[in-house]
Amino acid sequence: MGVLFIGMAVTFLVLFVFVSVADYAVYTYKRNSISKAMDYAVTAAVQDINKYKSLEGLSEGFNENTGTKITDGIEIDIDRAETTFLSVFESNSNHEQTDIKGNLLICATSVSGENVNYKIKTSSGEVSDGTVEDPYLIEDRINDTAKSCWPDSYEDNSRISINGNPKTNMVEKGTYLFAYIKGIRITGIFTQRKLALSCFGGAKLERANVKN
Repeated sequence: MGVLFIGMAVTFLVLFVFVSVADYAVYTYKRNSISKAMDYAVTAAVQDINKYKSLEGLSEGFNENTGTKITDGIEIDIDRAETTFLSVFESNSNHEQTDIKGNLLICATSVSGENVNYKIKTSSGEVSDGTVEDPYLIEDRINDTAKSCWPDSYEDNSRISINGNPKTNMVEKGTYLFAYIKGIRITGIFTQRKLALSCFGGAKLERANVKN
């Protein structure tokens, strides 16, 4: 009887381990797919340049001394960027726009001389803007806005890191778009987990044939 009990216990343990591994494998696959969808969405959305406000910046081209592109005065249209992000994300994932929009925060940056301008749009549709002297301060502005937007769910361990690592801050002066989704529910075989995702990218600026 004791041998039978031990045999059954071992069988159930092996089965439990197998199911747990399979469940996590499904979760990992879905998480990676959603991460790719977010990358695609940011890459597309960051190209929504407000060309009316950016004509002067787009016309300046390259710095004669360094040969680098001049990005001063080139702004992202944050409303169009949000629309593009949601559309591309939905087409590359199984999540409806209505499910994501309520948990979405996006931030667009542009350069103005020695300063960096930013616009942050939250899930409520509210847009806040401002200027910072150093680009790394953008991360603080994003977290201040997130805390105001989701006061009940924001905690110290909820701090948003631009590139997913709190020890580094890769924000530079330029035309960038950052997107953060507060909570995406991912279902494995038996369990459901909630995941926060963030992604950022820089605009690929073209000077030729500038049209609205």
